[in-house]
Amino acid sequence: MSRLLLLAANTILTLTLGHVQATASDPNTVQKQGDLKLQVETLITQLDDNQRQVREQAESKLIGLGKPVLSLLPPPELATTASVREAIQRVKHQIEKQAARDSLQSSRITLNGNYTLNTVLQQISRQSGNQLDLQNLTDDLLNRKIQVEFEKTPFWQSIDELKQTLPLHYQITGSNDSLQFLQKADSDTSHSSKTLGVHYDGPFRITVLDLKSRPLRGSPDKDLLAVKFHVEVEPRLRPLFLSYAASDIHCSTSQSNKLSAFTPQAKLELPLGEGGKNVNFTTTWILNHNQQKSMFDIQGTLQMELAAETLPITFDNLDQSEGAVRRRGNVSVELVNVEQEKLPSSQSLNVRIAMSYDYGGPAFESHRTWIYHNRAYLENSTGLKFWLNGASHTTLESAGKIGVSYQFKELPLQENRLQFTYLAPTLITAAPIRFHFENLKLPADGEKSKP
Repeated sequence: MSRLLLLAANTILTLTLGHVQATASDPNTVQKQGDLKLQVETLITQLDDNQRQVREQAESKLIGLGKPVLSLLPPPELATTASVREAIQRVKHQIEKQAARDSLQSSRITLNGNYTLNTVLQQISRQSGNQLDLQNLTDDLLNRKIQVEFEKTPFWQSIDELKQTLPLHYQITGSNDSLQFLQKADSDTSHSSKTLGVHYDGPFRITVLDLKSRPLRGSPDKDLLAVKFHVEVEPRLRPLFLSYAASDIHCSTSQSNKLSAFTPQAKLELPLGEGGKNVNFTTTWILNHNQQKSMFDIQGTLQMELAAETLPITFDNLDQSEGAVRRRGNVSVELVNVEQEKLPSSQSLNVRIAMSYDYGGPAFESHRTWIYHNRAYLENSTGLKFWLNGASHTTLESAGKIGVSYQFKELPLQENRLQFTYLAPTLITAAPIRFHFENLKLPADGEKSKP
């Protein structure tokens, strides 16, 4: 067995055993689940009550119970009356909408004690919902004991604290939405991220990568101050594009002199692209020569548009599910057809779906290409996932629907009963990013960029 599969198996076993032990040690867990189920059934019955006040209170209470209710709600099409069906749909919509908003909060990590790095990273992944890829780390490093003191520590801050004490760096891989850790020799600084400042805001990590100045043409006594920023998003989230206005980012010197933006009317929008989790942008200000040795204070606000609260939409037994329609939140997906191609040593499947969203608006219409790149995978009866490894392309676009075809290649020939899962965000929403950097300084004259 490969080291990667062994690590994955150990991780699953650890989490499974932990779940079993937690359930066994808490005899009230089953009772609580039973009580919630009974409460939901009672409230659903009240949705069909003759009194309007009773119906409204039942709907409000179901919404208040939050996300655990979703798995207990019956499919709307099985409701006894049209009014109950509409009420269940409203409840699902409100809960999923709130869950989407909650997903935009920073993940928090709580872990105190002396543990192996492997255990620490597993706990960070479990508590945050962010996938961590550890296959490039050696067993010696993964088994190294470290002392951690995380108390509701934001995800990015906990990762940075580990990087400060261990020979680690990372990159976000868009192919599987994971944070891939890389190992470096203790003396190796070639992969160290050059940052002049870091700021955390919710699920975002903002760093200043560089400050440079260059002469401003036509103004012999002035320069341009260029500051390069880097924005990273927790891997569990699906950012679409970053937007900002030059007038919303301010720079002043240590003498409290506010610098003028070089393009004060500029408004920019930067798409993150397929699988993108980070983006760079640069802002410029006009700088007097006598301000070259100043310390700079920069603060501002950005806006990140995200597809939030990704929910799985699954079709069992592909060969028997053509034409089936599944709905989660604001999106419905139809499995149009499945085409199989058998090769001497493997097989390929082309899965074609058609989807429609209930909402529109500028963020949806002008940036709808993100839908074409939503993630999808196949899964066999043992839980083994086959992520998309071929092409995906648009197949139709009419009557409010968008069609996408996914090609899965090099599948084992013996895999015949596969299920297909499409990961669909239920809400497109904007999240502000506020940042503040102090005491930034231009490099020495010998390191200044040349015009």
